[in-house]
Amino acid sequence: MDNKKLIGDLLHAHGLKKTPIRTEMLALFMDHDFALSASDIVAKMTAGHDRVTIYRALSSFEKHGILHRASEDGQGIKYALCGQHCPDEPHTDKHAHFICDECHQTYCLEDVKVPKANISNEFSVTGVSYTLSGICKQCNR
Repeated sequence: MDNKKLIGDLLHAHGLKKTPIRTEMLALFMDHDFALSASDIVAKMTAGHDRVTIYRALSSFEKHGILHRASEDGQGIKYALCGQHCPDEPHTDKHAHFICDECHQTYCLEDVKVPKANISNEFSVTGVSYTLSGICKQCNR
């Protein structure tokens, strides 16, 4: 199945209109196996879209469970495509992320689950981050 069909189906499944900017942005995420920041997206877009429109699309994708926040660094928040198991709402992914010490790319490790933390009732946990670092497969060559 080609990406155009997948993108159309994904947007439809999450109740979003198929627009040129949404289509192009999702194609970028599908073409990369690592997370992208808003500045990455601006640099890679073929049409000249303003930052506000890109941030609105990112926010909408996150709100509808298409993207999740994978990491944050000096370039800002990096987003990654959600897996098929993700709910159609804002959420935190329960898998690990890997950040390469060389290229600084962030990868989702879907098979590495975040361990359950036994926390006292005195605390109310609102988020969990499970990040591994090292050298990625590309930089390791």
